[in-house]
Amino acid sequence: MHDTITIRILGQEYKVKTGGDEEHVQSLSRYVNERILDIQQKGSAVSTMELVTVVMLNLADDVAQAKSELRSYKESVAGKVDQLVEAIDRGVK
Repeated sequence: MHDTITIRILGQEYKVKTGGDEEHVQSLSRYVNERILDIQQKGSAVSTMELVTVVMLNLADDVAQAKSELRSYKESVAGKVDQLVEAIDRGVK
């Protein structure tokens, strides 16, 4: 079921359909507003479009870094699992 909620970003209200987790969407909108405020306080964007663009680029960078870290963790865990399986196999034989 999709509920429609109202969020506010940059002082503008938006109606958003959610998958039922309203608090999660509200949390995301608060996070976006925090990032916007950070960029505004640094004065690195002049217009609203520049502000939104810088925030989007920063968020995209965060996602790319998180994906890279996750990939590294998966590879590390897979390697350790392989080592454990080999050790178990050696112990069983």
